Amino acid sequence: MNIAGEYTYNKKALKHSAFIELDNDKHQIILHVNDEVKTYSYQDIRLSEPLGSLPDSIYFSDGGCFICEKEQKLRNKLVLKKSKLHFGVIHFLERYKMASLYLLACIIPMVYLFFQFFLPSMASVIAKETPVQIQKDLGQETLVLLDKSVLEPSKLPLKKQRELKALFDRITPKEFNHYQLKPQLIFRDYPKQANALTLTDGTIIITDELVNLIENENELVSVLLHEMGHHYHHHIMNSLVNSSSLKFFSMWILRKSSGIEEILLNSGNQLMALNYSRDMELEADQFAIEHMLKQERPLEMMESIFIKLANISPEMNSKLLSTHPLWKERLNMINASKTNNESEKH
Repeated sequence: MNIAGEYTYNKKALKHSAFIELDNDKHQIILHVNDEVKTYSYQDIRLSEPLGSLPDSIYFSDGGCFICEKEQKLRNKLVLKKSKLHFGVIHFLERYKMASLYLLACIIPMVYLFFQFFLPSMASVIAKETPVQIQKDLGQETLVLLDKSVLEPSKLPLKKQRELKALFDRITPKEFNHYQLKPQLIFRDYPKQANALTLTDGTIIITDELVNLIENENELVSVLLHEMGHHYHHHIMNSLVNSSSLKFFSMWILRKSSGIEEILLNSGNQLMALNYSRDMELEADQFAIEHMLKQERPLEMMESIFIKLANISPEMNSKLLSTHPLWKERLNMINASKTNNESEKH
């Protein structure tokens, strides 16, 4: 069958009437133009990508181009003999509109589920399996960064620091006995910032302002246990890994593992911009509540320090260390735990 169309010579704009014949037995195209007859094998031609209703074009090895008059007729003939000729994405979307809509309707929830559940789950696994040495290096690097940028040496008397460290050792739960990176307490001064921060190596930083805000030992104990909860559940590592989860996922797809340590170590400076998720905060609170009750310490003191911190947190200009936005929900959980504990006693 002859297929009519127009032909342009290499680097020429003038169009000439032409037609082609398909020799499917020999896999050849025979071009007729201006009393010339040219023969090309399928290997010497390139078929244009389908684009909407635009006619098909054939580009020849000598630079010439043939554009057929009737949509799809040329492509349908060639596809039978040349499997490499295929439909493009835009052509598919335009030709199969309903199928495209169904496909889009499936992709959107899949993308949502991927980012909402799969990546966080992957981050949690990586956080727990991260080698101890990497967590240690990352914690030390982060502390150096904080000391150079915003934190200053503590102005608390050394006697006070020793007393608080002794208290810290007494309240550290037995769950950490098997930990290679056991919690340890250090002090720093960060003017007008009363809060605490846990690093990946288990270092817990409390600021002078927080110590000065404390009126009862058990208030401080509740804060320290809360920070230990973050360390126990690997929250800081989880947050750091999650912030780079797309990089980790790409490495997993490509089966590359050599860059994981570099990504983590280069993520230390992200700590200043990270916030714990709602679930992480509540999980750390639950850890603190359980151990406050085990040690027979009043939850009223945990509630007391949380109220103090909640009242001053809106005044904090810096986001550093200020990672506790859900005060009302957290206080409600403390009150519920108090009520349950009192009921069990009676």
